Amino acid sequence: MAVWCRGRVVPELERGDGELWERGVRREKLFISDDLSGIEEAVREIFPSAKWQMCLVHTVRDSLSKARKADRDELAEDLKAVYRADTVEQAHDALKVLEERWAGRYPDLVAKWLRKSYALLEFMSHPKAIRPYLYTTNQLERLMKELKRRTKVVEVFCGPEALEKLVYLVLVEQNERFLRRRLKGFAEIQTGSYHAAGHTQ
Repeated sequence: MAVWCRGRVVPELERGDGELWERGVRREKLFISDDLSGIEEAVREIFPSAKWQMCLVHTVRDSLSKARKADRDELAEDLKAVYRADTVEQAHDALKVLEERWAGRYPDLVAKWLRKSYALLEFMSHPKAIRPYLYTTNQLERLMKELKRRTKVVEVFCGPEALEKLVYLVLVEQNERFLRRRLKGFAEIQTGSYHAAGHTQ
């Protein structure tokens, strides 16, 4: 287990990823994160064979927050047409529609979707059945909220070690819960069809 509580800057991200490398991470395939400053560069430098998926949920929320209230429902449907597409080709067609309909009104918003489309749509290179697990960091956010909930009730920790012990116990508990879950779609990977489609272990 590793916990990093550092600023969101390139040197710190590189240090964190470097620690993963030192701990033996070698079969990295995909990093999923928000569009934090420097994280894409850090992943490319330290894990050059890995792909980067930018969190779609946060990108959609951010985009809608920048739109006029009267436009949000319609814009949300056009964004959904992009990330709910069955293929990358269909997603790019939906991006063209997004550009045609909204670039005049929200140029920066549309430009970001076009500029980062490779990262927003990376999850589409994986089997459709497991895509919902790959395009968002929501699972991690739920874990962070649980850690906050469990530590907030303790008024005073007698030292850093006491806090680390509680965090460790919560993570062990959550890990055991995840181990009992059966995630839909992953049986496809186990049967080999995932690797036959061009993905390697």
